[in-house]
Amino acid sequence: MPTDAAAVTRWLAQYVLSSESRETLDRLVKVVDDEIVEALPEFTDPTLRRELDASTRSHWKGFLSVATRDAVEVRPAPEAYDLARTLARRGFELPVLLAVYRIGQRSAWQYITETHIAVIPDPELRAAVLMKLWPRLSNWLDNAVETLIITFASERDQWQRGARARRTETVRALLANQAIDIDDATTALSYPLRLHHTAFTVRVDEDVADTDIQRLLDATPIAVSSALGGERPLTISSGARTVWCWSATSGASKPLPDNVIAALPEFVHVSVGTCHPGVDGFRRSHAEALAAQVVAHRRGAPAVRYADVELACLAAGIAGEEGMTTLVRRELGALGAADESTARLRDTLRLYLAHASDARAVGEILNLHPNTVRYRVRQAEQLLGHSVDHRRVYVELALHVVSAFGTG
Repeated sequence: MPTDAAAVTRWLAQYVLSSESRETLDRLVKVVDDEIVEALPEFTDPTLRRELDASTRSHWKGFLSVATRDAVEVRPAPEAYDLARTLARRGFELPVLLAVYRIGQRSAWQYITETHIAVIPDPELRAAVLMKLWPRLSNWLDNAVETLIITFASERDQWQRGARARRTETVRALLANQAIDIDDATTALSYPLRLHHTAFTVRVDEDVADTDIQRLLDATPIAVSSALGGERPLTISSGARTVWCWSATSGASKPLPDNVIAALPEFVHVSVGTCHPGVDGFRRSHAEALAAQVVAHRRGAPAVRYADVELACLAAGIAGEEGMTTLVRRELGALGAADESTARLRDTLRLYLAHASDARAVGEILNLHPNTVRYRVRQAEQLLGHSVDHRRVYVELALHVVSAFGTG
């Protein structure tokens, strides 16, 4: 004969009564949460584990309070909201929250079945209890999850807005060369400022659909940073369709390969600075990326490397004073020293290059023997570390910059 509803209700009432004891609740919470931690190792964190235990306990007590009713209003306890908010503040994605409830539901149901329902001697009563209890537990958790998703999304949105604001403020302070604690800035940005940096910009064309913009602005920096030899880049929104980016490496980054440029999504433009160390390098590389961006915009090029257009940027005045300083430091090295003897070597070399390496012509200008001119050129080459014919245009431009503006 079919089991009457009264027998099922009596069993549920007895089950609720026996399950409300502290010992029983502690045992269920441990079983369920141990399984969650095994699947999601992030919850080995003591704080997360405490909040997970509190959330599981509150859910189970809430479910027990309505387990004998057919229609209920699901109201998660504060501890459940606390866990959702904590996950959002820690930067976890929504699938982590959903996984907690998916694993928890499976584990709780298995525990209930093995410890209580399976031992019901009457098979008809056992089946009737299963048919009654499973939909109620599923309904409770489904409705709770829907509510907590809203809480999670709201908290994460607030957290992200705050985190973005802090990151933007920190980056702008660094770029403005304001006094700032490097370790604090590193923490605020989750980005290693003491390493080497290659800055780049990413811009999406105006005719790209709004629905595709964020996808391109998210994916392209990751691909470019990987090609440079870095990991996940630091990105800061600089406009509705542009982002400023930095890729950190322990040493000099790789040049951006042509095949990576060719594989860039259509309508995406990338401008890349050169690699520099430390916070000063963070600023210098960014200035170079912005200068390269001007070139890319004028040419409509998919990608521009500052190293390829440095001379043009300097000549056009878009590289700024830092661009000139970077050129001088890199090209002249020890030959950029401020002492008088080094200055003589620089002037001699500048004239030597300007007169097509004619030592006699330079000697006449400086009232020196040609051999003295050649000797000074060899001394200059020793300070440069290479022949004057190597990177001749760059060296000559650097010499002109120092001649005009001094070594300061």
